[in-house]
Amino acid sequence: SRFSPHGTAGSFAYTQMDFLPAIQIASVLGAPSIVFLVGLFASTAAIAIYHGPRIRRPSLAYGIPAALIVLALGFGELRLHPSTDAPLTRVGLVAVDEFINPPAPPERAEAVWRAYADGVTHLATQGARIIVLPEKIAALTPGQAAARQRDLASLAQRTGVYLMVGVQLNGDNRKDNPSWLLTPQGDLVAEYHKHHLVPYLESDLTPGNEYVVRIIHGAPYGMAICRDLLFVPFGRSYGRLGVSALLVPAWDFGRDAWMASAMAALRGVENGYAVIRASRESYLNVSDRYGNIAGRARSAPLPGATLLAEVPLGPAAPTIYARTGNIFGWLCFAASICSFFVGPKSRIAIQ
Repeated sequence: SRFSPHGTAGSFAYTQMDFLPAIQIASVLGAPSIVFLVGLFASTAAIAIYHGPRIRRPSLAYGIPAALIVLALGFGELRLHPSTDAPLTRVGLVAVDEFINPPAPPERAEAVWRAYADGVTHLATQGARIIVLPEKIAALTPGQAAARQRDLASLAQRTGVYLMVGVQLNGDNRKDNPSWLLTPQGDLVAEYHKHHLVPYLESDLTPGNEYVVRIIHGAPYGMAICRDLLFVPFGRSYGRLGVSALLVPAWDFGRDAWMASAMAALRGVENGYAVIRASRESYLNVSDRYGNIAGRARSAPLPGATLLAEVPLGPAAPTIYARTGNIFGWLCFAASICSFFVGPKSRIAIQ
């Protein structure tokens, strides 16, 4: 998590994403606490099978781990049933499994853009107020980008929605992976640049370094792109900024659809925000601040796929974890180092 160029992609914590009570502890102690919780159960069971009652003070040796597990799961159950109902926001997502690169025939490119326009229009008629499209829909020169931005602004104005769109900009001296946020009035109110680029595959792109937050219908929304949410410090930054939700254009690799969605959703649990993630070759996925899936659909080739979902927005306040960070994880690391030195003495005591 700390040193890998792929962030937390190898964490065992994501295996528990379908067991919602177990992952709520991440809002207090982070993803390492999920690994600890599952490992605590397994290691306690292993010790019980091997040593049984021969261990010194078995009531403490087995009782304390059992109590910790019960407390963690009890906290999870309580957190999943908040005392107040959060307001619902209707959001839409559209994805077409095709990247418009420069050699693409113009008629093919226009067919893809037309499919996105049709999807946005369809979702708007169903009441979507915010619509998110994937990252890198097309690679555009500055002139093409200006023209496409005008078309998208007109679409947002015509449908009356906030529209989030990801593109690739190929300038003369640099290439970027930005996303645009357009208002129902057709104004460009934000441009966000992806922080964490894919090694080798995006080595020719320039990374961004700004965190972008905008107020939409009275709630603060943050902006991210795909791989950004593999990295815990990135997710915590938006938690400390107090966003209610993240808008996330993305592009995955097909087989990692569930995993990519789970990683993004866990950042929301850790830091207390919903995640609205539209990905090509993956899932259109909407999760709330507790990791509940408010909506999920598989992306598709032309004419594409759409998803309409209602997501509850919690209070715009950082979680305990967003404020304190990975203190628990580092304590576990320190305890592991200490156990290396005290381990032989402990084995003697057990025997």
